[in-house]
Amino acid sequence: MPAWADEPGGDRAAGLRAGGGDGFDVLEVYQRRPAAWLQKNLLGPGHATPWTARWDLSVAYWDGDYDDNGFLAVGPVFERQGLPADLRLSLGVQPTLISSHNGNGKDLGGPVQFTSHLSLAWAPATALSLGLRIQHTSNAGLYDHNPGVDIIAAEVGFAF
Repeated sequence: MPAWADEPGGDRAAGLRAGGGDGFDVLEVYQRRPAAWLQKNLLGPGHATPWTARWDLSVAYWDGDYDDNGFLAVGPVFERQGLPADLRLSLGVQPTLISSHNGNGKDLGGPVQFTSHLSLAWAPATALSLGLRIQHTSNAGLYDHNPGVDIIAAEVGFAF
C-alpha cells in the first residue's frame, strides 16, 4: 500500500492511550505515519500549510461494565504543530471495526463504526509527547441503532 509505505524525511509516532467513558475503560496502542498522498492532494501541492496529514492505526481494548470489545481503526489524521509551547492539535476520523456491536449493554448497531477525535498534546520534535484526547465512536447511521460511545483518554507517545 504506497500511502502507508516509508517516506523519506517523514516523522512517525507510536504510543499508548488510556481512558474511559460510557461504562468502558479503554487501553489503546497507536502508530502514526506520514500521509504524503493526502498531504499533496488534500492539503494542496506546494502550498505552505501549518497542517500535516498522517495515517493513524489504532488497536484498542474496551473493558466494559457488562461486555468487552476490541477495535481496529485506521484512517487520516490532520495535525497542527507549532502552536505555543510545543503544543500539537490533532483532528481525525477513522473507519473502525469492533469485535461486538453489543457495546456494554447497548446495541451499537453493527461492526462498522467511525471514530472521530480531537486531541491536544505537548509534543516537542523527536521526544515524548503527552496529551488529552476526546473521541466519539458511532456508526454514522449505517444501522438502526446508533447510540455511540464517548471516550476521554490520556495519551503518551514518542516521535521518531
